[in-house]
Formats: sequence, structure tokens, C-alpha cells
Amino acid sequence: MDKFFECPVCCNVLRYPVQFEEVSSKCPVDQKPFNRETQLHMEDCRYVPLYCPQKCGMEIEKSFLKRHLQDECVKREVKCDFCEMPIKQEEEQSHYTVCGKFLLPCPNGCKKGEIPREELTDHLEKKCPKEEVPCPFHKAGCEYVCERKDMHKHIKDDPIQHLGMACDTIIEQEKLIDEHHILLEKHIEKISVLEIKVDTLEKLYGCQLVWKIEGWKEKFDQAKLGKKPTVFSPPFLTNRHGYHMAMSLCPYGDGRARGKFLSIFVCICRGEYDALLPWPFCHHISFTLIDQCQNPAARRNITYGIKPNTMKENKPFLGRPIGERNASFGAQRFVELDVVKSMDYVRDDYIRDPLNNRSTDIQ
Repeated sequence: MDKFFECPVCCNVLRYPVQFEEVSSKCPVDQKPFNRETQLHMEDCRYVPLYCPQKCGMEIEKSFLKRHLQDECVKREVKCDFCEMPIKQEEEQSHYTVCGKFLLPCPNGCKKGEIPREELTDHLEKKCPKEEVPCPFHKAGCEYVCERKDMHKHIKDDPIQHLGMACDTIIEQEKLIDEHHILLEKHIEKISVLEIKVDTLEKLYGCQLVWKIEGWKEKFDQAKLGKKPTVFSPPFLTNRHGYHMAMSLCPYGDGRARGKFLSIFVCICRGEYDALLPWPFCHHISFTLIDQCQNPAARRNITYGIKPNTMKENKPFLGRPIGERNASFGAQRFVELDVVKSMDYVRDDYIRDPLNNRSTDIQ
């Protein structure tokens, strides 16, 4: 809409516009006569009322706006007189109630005068001469309390009594130290017993076998030539009164994996406690080839897990042994031979291959 049809005062649309050939009216604000450029005049007029741009709610003549923003507006930014933190003027009083640099008189009325709020607690606890404090020997039994400035006199007037209290306290402390020493020795004995028990439990329920295969190069060469393709571990129990088992390893691979992979197997042997155990064998088994890198953080152990399938066809592997041992089962393609050579799985001509048996049934 053309500005010509707007009221120069309220800027609303003229309801009953009348056009004169000559404009003889005056500005209703400063009474200056205006022509057809009325809007331009209103923009420059020093007496036009404006609302504060800081939104404090005040309506001010244009000529006083700058002074209002600098000196009067409650929304203007000021600095705290004590900490120099920038705050709004309307928040100044509430800021003083929490300002750490705000000066406060000592509540005891000492001669220190005004103290910054953040230093007041330290002043009362350590310095104020009028603060009431207990005797330094209060833990030894002295119940005397007086102002800090008078405490020196109290200690000086009765040194024998305080010395006696201190001696009694030292004797009591020595008795407590002796009692704690005896208690500490008992705890050390208990810890030693617990360490033995933990070690026993680890042997029974931890890793069932850590197989150290020494003379690796010779065993590998014999397997490659077909002279001794399989190496057997000593028999072991999965846990106390558990399954009797043994591991076997083919250094040069077995069957189709020959010459390409390291093959590893486990078999269930006839054991003393077979009548007490559930059959067929259904517990999770995992083989691990240990990376013997000297930096533990850089080790890359290789683990292969087996979840036995207790179907009828697997009875020769998982059923209760009829002969000395069942048929072996495991991983024909356990680790590629190139990987075994490239990493630190072989060190000082031996490898380590732990077997873990998890005693939870496969669901």
C-alpha cells in the first residue's frame, strides 16, 4: 500500500482520507509544518515516542533514547563493582548476594574490617581473633573453649595438664596400632589361604589345559614328511570328577587341509567318573592359539569354538566311551600355516594351545 494513505502518527490506514491542494497542517508531535514527505519527517522527528529496543517496557522520546540505553534502562549491561563480572542492571542486587568478591563485615566484629565473601570462611576458621575455638588438645580430653586471641594464655597457664593429656593419647594410639598390626597379620593369613583356594579353583574350573608343544620345527618337519602327522597332548579332566579328554594336533594339516592349515582335535577318553556324568557330551569347547608377542597389547590370539550337536549320528564322538577313547572332533582348518609362520605364534621353537570347556549346556 502506498505510504501516502498511512497516518503519519500511528502508521495505520487512514479511515476518512481528505486531500487538500495545499498542506497547511502541522506535525501533531513537534508542531512543525509538513508537506507530502510526511513519512520522512516522522522518521527524523526527535520527539517521536519509541519503545526501548532492550525490551525493558519503557516508551521514550527519540531524543532521549541514547541516554536511556546508557544510564537508565534496567536491561543495560553493567559490571559488578566488586568482581567486574558483566551483568544486567536489574540483576545487580541479586548478584551481590552471591558475589565472591562482595565485601562483608566480620560477624565477630574484629578489626579486620570488610572481607570478601569468598575469604570469610577461611578468616573465621584460621585467623579471626574473636572466633571461639576449642583447645588444641580437645582430642586429648581438654574441653576448654575461648576466643582465639586468648587461647595462647590458656595453653601457657596449664602446660603440665596438657602434656599429661598428650602422653595419654600417645599411649592409646600405640595400643590401637598394635591391635591393628595383629589384625593386619590375621588378614594377611586369610588372604594367603584365599589365594590358594582361588588357585585351586582356577585349576579345576578355569582353562582345562594349556598345551605347550615344544620342538615345533622338528614336529612340523616330521608331519610334512608323513612320518608323524599327529601330536597328542597328555590326558586331562574338564573339572574335578569331570570328563576325561585329550587333544591332538596335526602340524601340517589333516585331510584336505594338509599343507594349508593347522588342524586341531579333541576326543573323549574313558574316565573314572563316566558313570556320574550326563551323556552325550554337550558342553562348549574352544581352542586358542596364543600369540606370544612380547607386547601383550599387540597380541592377536586365534580362538575356535565348538558347540557339540547331540544328534544320534554324533554318538561315536559325544557318547560315553566304549573303548579307550571316542573318535576325535574339532577344527580341520584351525589356522592357516602362513599365518602361523608370519606372527609370533611360534617362539623359542614351541607353541601354546589352551583348551577351555564351558560347563553350561547348549540350548
